[in-house]
Amino acid sequence: MKFLSLLLVFAFCGATPALWADDESEPKKQKRVKKGANSRLPKWPDPKLSFELPEIGNAAPVEASTDLWLPVDSMKKGSAMIDKAVVSGLAAHDQTLNPPASDEVFVRRIYLDIAGRIPTATETRAFLSNTDREKRRKLIDELLVSDGYRSHMFNWLADMLRHKSRVGLGRFDNYERWLKDQIAVNRKWNEVVSELLTAEGTLASSGPTGYLLRDAGMPLDNLSNTLNLFLGANVSCAQCHDHPFADWTQKQFYEMAAYFGSTYVSSRDARKIANIFEKEGGKRPVGIAVAQSMHAVHQLDEQSLTFPEDYMYINARPGSKVQPDFISWEQGLGRKTAGDESVSEEELRKSFADWMTAEENPRFAVSIANRVWKRAFGIAVQEPVEDLDDLEKASNPVLVKGLGKVMVMLKFDLREFQRVIFNTKTYQAKANATPPIGEIDKYLFSGPVLRRMTAEQAWDSILFLNEGPEVDDYKVDRSHRVTRFDIPYDRMTTELLGSTLKEMNGRGYMRIANDLDFPEGVEPRKVRGSYLVRASELEQPAPPNHFLRMFGQSARELADDSSREGNIPQTLMLMNGDFQSLLTGRDSQLMRTVSQHRNPQDQIEELYLSFFNRNPTREENVRVEAAMKDGASLGELVWVLFNTPEFMFVQ
Repeated sequence: MKFLSLLLVFAFCGATPALWADDESEPKKQKRVKKGANSRLPKWPDPKLSFELPEIGNAAPVEASTDLWLPVDSMKKGSAMIDKAVVSGLAAHDQTLNPPASDEVFVRRIYLDIAGRIPTATETRAFLSNTDREKRRKLIDELLVSDGYRSHMFNWLADMLRHKSRVGLGRFDNYERWLKDQIAVNRKWNEVVSELLTAEGTLASSGPTGYLLRDAGMPLDNLSNTLNLFLGANVSCAQCHDHPFADWTQKQFYEMAAYFGSTYVSSRDARKIANIFEKEGGKRPVGIAVAQSMHAVHQLDEQSLTFPEDYMYINARPGSKVQPDFISWEQGLGRKTAGDESVSEEELRKSFADWMTAEENPRFAVSIANRVWKRAFGIAVQEPVEDLDDLEKASNPVLVKGLGKVMVMLKFDLREFQRVIFNTKTYQAKANATPPIGEIDKYLFSGPVLRRMTAEQAWDSILFLNEGPEVDDYKVDRSHRVTRFDIPYDRMTTELLGSTLKEMNGRGYMRIANDLDFPEGVEPRKVRGSYLVRASELEQPAPPNHFLRMFGQSARELADDSSREGNIPQTLMLMNGDFQSLLTGRDSQLMRTVSQHRNPQDQIEELYLSFFNRNPTREENVRVEAAMKDGASLGELVWVLFNTPEFMFVQ
């Protein structure tokens, strides 16, 4: 019996080869490291450990930042500097900037690009009737501190960071809450990235650990994604061999990976623990309870990454320990290595994060600036965004480098950077048709490009038509589903873990109801099992048959993998789906508003302002009035306008 108890201690602590076989943070051929192998295991259980269970519930909401600190004059100078670079690039190719977009086009574009949805008819009327010469600038400022901005920014980041609410039994709701909080307080981009790379703890105790745990057990893949996202370095080939088309060697890749070589990122399988303790609440509930603390990031005292046994180049010996080192693109960037007395093995990740996010790093600022530009204009200055090895290949090298300088000047404040971008004459110009695929990387930005709404923009716009502006009041916070399981798993004995799970089960920790998901205490409406809340508040990503996925929301397996391509299923969903019946139903905010007008012309105007954010033309008025006289109902008119291509496009 004593022997069996000892085996159980080994089993849940990860000390048996069976449990740890797939948990090493190294490539398969490097799993068995003789020296320091045990340092990759968690701490040994503490028989004297005692702790109290965490409270069930969400942390208090953070106070959103509504301060725009950049003076208006300075903001305008930044916008003018960018416009100058654009106009110079156009002139070199005998092109000119497009004339300004109309107020009708601008108000719809800016709401979609900042708030992630179309403006209401009331918001459109207010803007169009405003005679203030500064009304565009003031509207931009208003939207940048709105709930819509925070929601739309999260959608963008979630796509870029491949955020999923669940990966196996691990739940990433605490990570999601952290990401949303960073957007709400307008934390600087360099600080966000630094914390993502250096966070320690578990899914239950530390939100930002979700970034490294997204690729648990795959450290080289995570590094490849990290360099791709934050530096625009396409280095995936260098994991296995020298890059054939870029100045990246396999040795350099491993030298960079070594900065994470003293980091333990757990990918343990909680189902094995659930099999042992299923009587304490059932296999799946126990597995979920334990998984949130089994998924952990710990700093170790030794860097143990080695070159692969099949390493083929003469600049390093196969199986030898890797010495951390940075790649340098420009002189003066700085090259701290683990050999420096100032950098200990425990500080490797921090050293990497400091190097990556430094103002002097030419790639970090340009990479995020190029991505934000693409978000606003539909095309990046340098395409593709994950390959910035040679900035001279950009459609406008002066512009892309200038954007990086503006980002540094603004201390990596993404909101202020967008404020500068949206106030440029370039952004506010008339749009162009998207160039053919082979010419995208040569586009010179005489204006933004015409593009279809993202799946999230379409979903949120339709919700506003149907539910009204109160949609922004529905916030969802599922972090309580994770933080309630914050236990010191790696220090617990078998007996303590069993008694803890039993207590959790008795106190209702494993019975997770959705009532705590809604901080305001109001549960939104549901349609076929899906809440009518903004895309940012739904499970990430939505199920495969959901509207969002049908319209191109990413499955979050690859970064920036969303799509704006149209297809027949999308058309059928618009024509016959649930939203069609919702928009024309009795509870539709749109139908209630339109029905308040008695004059057919007023009804037509309300519909056009609601769907297209413009007044109908004289010809459209005549045609629609004739249709109404012939018996067309308001519901049928809604169906027609909803299915008109103009509704789904950002001009």
